[in-house]
Amino acid sequence: MRSLHSRAVRAGITALGTIGLTMGAAVSAGAAPANGGTEHQSFPAAGAVFECAAPTGDITALTGTVKMVDHWNVDGQGVFHETGTVNTSGVTLQGSNGDLYTVSGASWFGGKVDGTGTPLVFTDTEHWVLHDITSGGNVKVQIVSHWSSGSGFTWDKGSCSAPEG
Repeated sequence: MRSLHSRAVRAGITALGTIGLTMGAAVSAGAAPANGGTEHQSFPAAGAVFECAAPTGDITALTGTVKMVDHWNVDGQGVFHETGTVNTSGVTLQGSNGDLYTVSGASWFGGKVDGTGTPLVFTDTEHWVLHDITSGGNVKVQIVSHWSSGSGFTWDKGSCSAPEG
């Protein structure tokens, strides 16, 4: 699970760098960039898969909604900052053994890049509890990943990985 999540963190750092570089180019070209903004999104959860270790196996969302809030701004030095949260509403899931689950928890991410698009820092936290409503018990996603120039770590204490994408 660590390697999957580490790739996600690297992808986040790359995306953050690309966005920052785009903002830097807009400033250099004389375009007046937006100082910041907030975007609210929601989409169906159906089909999202929590990859879980044995004996649970994968757990797939059947119904419900995923909600995301993304906020960004550019400070006076041209540094691009972004932060976002992800949560769910009314999600029902089914395990590979047929058990039904509900989910609680959230994800948070944030980072910043300088005006040239160079990533400065990025952190991603995932904490989801999948509650087995058929036979009882819980499985968890508990991951914190952090990257800053020259160093990084991933702390993974869960038995599942959050859906990618």
